[in-house]
Amino acid sequence: MSEGTLRVLHVIEAMDRGGAESLVVEHVRHAGAGVEAMVCALNRGGPSLEAARAAGARTFLLAGLGRLARLGRLARLIRELEVTVVNGHNPTGGLAAALAARRAGRAVVVRTEHSLHYAGRHSALWPVLERLATALSPRVVCVCETVRESHVRRFPRAASRFVTVLNGISAAPAPPSRAASRAALGIGPEERIALSVGSLTPQKAQHVLLQAFARATASGREGRLLIAGEGPLRAPLEAQRAALGLGERVRFLGVRADVEGLLAAADLFVLSSRREGLPVTLLEAMRAGRAVAVTRAGGCAEAVTDGETGRLVPVDDPAALGEALAALLADPERCARMGEAARARWEREFTAERMVRETERIYASLLAEGGGGR
Repeated sequence: MSEGTLRVLHVIEAMDRGGAESLVVEHVRHAGAGVEAMVCALNRGGPSLEAARAAGARTFLLAGLGRLARLGRLARLIRELEVTVVNGHNPTGGLAAALAARRAGRAVVVRTEHSLHYAGRHSALWPVLERLATALSPRVVCVCETVRESHVRRFPRAASRFVTVLNGISAAPAPPSRAASRAALGIGPEERIALSVGSLTPQKAQHVLLQAFARATASGREGRLLIAGEGPLRAPLEAQRAALGLGERVRFLGVRADVEGLLAAADLFVLSSRREGLPVTLLEAMRAGRAVAVTRAGGCAEAVTDGETGRLVPVDDPAALGEALAALLADPERCARMGEAARARWEREFTAERMVRETERIYASLLAEGGGGR
């Protein structure tokens, strides 16, 4: 390894499946010339850690250690690997990265925030710890402007440390054909299909989606809804489906690793969330050329142009979401035009290559400033 290599260690609580985890993998896949991206999961590994390893990263898992022992091991890793920049993702990864880098006596610290701040996000002690993590991090990368604003409101004196780098995702491998994807799901070629992907949790508000879909398909209007994901609210949501008389028009698919195939089968993508950062599933739908109907949660409005690439509706408004779904399900040509526009916008603004280059420029600027004034 050459002396001029920029060694970046991404630190994150877990590397199972999820938006933040997939973005860490993108930083490995698209690391620039002279950059080595490594990944350390603090508590749990999983498919994303395996994907990072398959993409060429050195990976580390610190599960099973107590908090102090974990910090000590992370500090030793930073010294032994001669890490130049530590990028800690979300609160747990960000705090651990900042404290371990301080203990190691080397490496510039960057924190990446993938989510809005919201009441109850963490323990009562977190505001104090977050202040410490921010003081030790010369830059806090936020995945959309809405996320940045939510954090800056609490730290106005440190506003210059918070910067926005919009999420981005790689081009997808060629999915199965629409016909093959539909056949695998038992869906006919002419049926109109909406797809939603997300954990079955209060944040994703699928109970609003079910109400909206019932409105969209009232009076015999056609359409089916596929919901991919798992979570603690599955049983209540299934009960709500029955109470609304939706039957097999709504299918719960569980956790799926073939989102590209599901998007190939679908006509449009829908997201009913109450809270988001900049959701990777939305970017995946845009990349697949699908029209979208999403709430104005988090950074969704930064990715979707209402009336051009999809429809934006208020949070917790089943009537508005139902109207948007009904209009898109009933108009295949408009749906297709919006999907083409969404795909073009992904290509212009939301690629992984752009995201990684912007982030690496932040690293370079901090190193040029001598560590960002730490």
